[in-house]
Amino acid sequence: MTKNINRKGQTRLNPFFEPYNTPHETIPFDKITLADYEEAMLEGIRREDEQIEKTINDPEEPTFENTLIREDEVKGRKHYYDLLSRVESAFFNMLSAETNDEMDALAQKMNPILTKHANDVSLNPKLFERIKAVYNKHRELTPEENKLLEESYDGFVRSGALLNGNDKEKLRKLTEEASLLALKFSQNVLKENKAYKLHITNEEKLEGLPDSIREAAATTAKEQGIDGWIFTLDAPSYGPFLMYSTQRDLRKELYMAHNTLCIKANSENNIEVCKRLVNLRREMAQLLGYDTYADFVMKYRMASNVKNVYTLLDKLIDAYKPTAIEEYNELCSIAKEQEGNNFKLMPW
Repeated sequence: MTKNINRKGQTRLNPFFEPYNTPHETIPFDKITLADYEEAMLEGIRREDEQIEKTINDPEEPTFENTLIREDEVKGRKHYYDLLSRVESAFFNMLSAETNDEMDALAQKMNPILTKHANDVSLNPKLFERIKAVYNKHRELTPEENKLLEESYDGFVRSGALLNGNDKEKLRKLTEEASLLALKFSQNVLKENKAYKLHITNEEKLEGLPDSIREAAATTAKEQGIDGWIFTLDAPSYGPFLMYSTQRDLRKELYMAHNTLCIKANSENNIEVCKRLVNLRREMAQLLGYDTYADFVMKYRMASNVKNVYTLLDKLIDAYKPTAIEEYNELCSIAKEQEGNNFKLMPW
């Protein structure tokens, strides 16, 4: 654990290394720098490795207490071993909400390290043997404890703990590549989303929009040093514009920009990324004994299996399609009355 020097020459401790001292332990984003994330993630990995070493080298018989919920023995170090999960939560939420080139670069750098660490944990045979021992023989547990034990054991199994050595290595490679591709996919979407803007300079083109939406668009333009109004693909801007604007051509432009993200002929195109990711996930699922990735994922979802999903969808179609057709025809009639017989109803 190191201390940093801020711009004023003062020594500061990484905010993740000390209690937040904020209402409800909320993350103090205003105190966190980009460098803090990397340092804290690496320290979090070290702490988890330390905890695992203590667990697998414990001479005592495996129990729920010394295997599943091993806590730090040093007083005053609450949340010591959950550092990595806290940092990852903060970093990846920021990455998805307010990314920039520096955060993207750090994500690309840390993603393989984090994936390797996750694999090292889930494929650690000594750790799994202790969890398996507790799973097979344990004291009477509370419902909450039993749930934790079952999910921990099954989590290791679903991460490849029961595979042979060769298949474990194959799974490692698949998960590492899939993790990078999933990150690339989301970063491409964010980049294209941030790059687009609908710039309006003629106030007449704002017809139908509430004052609050106009003011927000004007503020966005002002922040970018541009005259007029700027609308983006972010939900608070995109949704109201499609709902209230009377400018059909502009609604179409915004709608098409939103629905063609990452399929254009540029560096953010996600088509090949999707193809490769789908195949990687299929290989991973089949390696773990499932026919498809959907079968693998659905085990802990409400529907439980793929068949139930399609059964529900078929029932929904039967239930809402007649009403949808009726409402569509009604809208077409209203539109033709107002716009003429040549008017064609479109999603925008």
